[in-house]
Amino acid sequence: MGTFTSKFRIWNPDHPDRVEDLEAIVDTGAAFSWISRARLERLGVSPSRRMPFRTIEGHVLERDMAAVYVSSNGYSVPDVVVMTEPGEVEVLGAHSIEGLGLAADPIQKKLVPTVMLALTTEKL
Repeated sequence: MGTFTSKFRIWNPDHPDRVEDLEAIVDTGAAFSWISRARLERLGVSPSRRMPFRTIEGHVLERDMAAVYVSSNGYSVPDVVVMTEPGEVEVLGAHSIEGLGLAADPIQKKLVPTVMLALTTEKL
């Protein structure tokens, strides 16, 4: 898929007045969004847990996770994001994109509303 960026907004759920607009690479291959630790700390967001991640080279690294609100295209949802360290790229990942009810459109190079899949509506 082609690379594109998208604008979105994040804020601290404990202090909704602390908001920041940003633009990041859309990466549907990344499970979580990766947001700068410095940016999140400016918003007063603190880590809620630490989690391991495997890099494309096969190395395992640990990063802090934090709870935020994410907004794009008029939709807002609570989310969990990875706090990046200096030199790491900010990305908007699948968890955030799908939580917002959006999908990446590589032709138009933008996020678009979508109908999400349901496994079943019948009681098993």
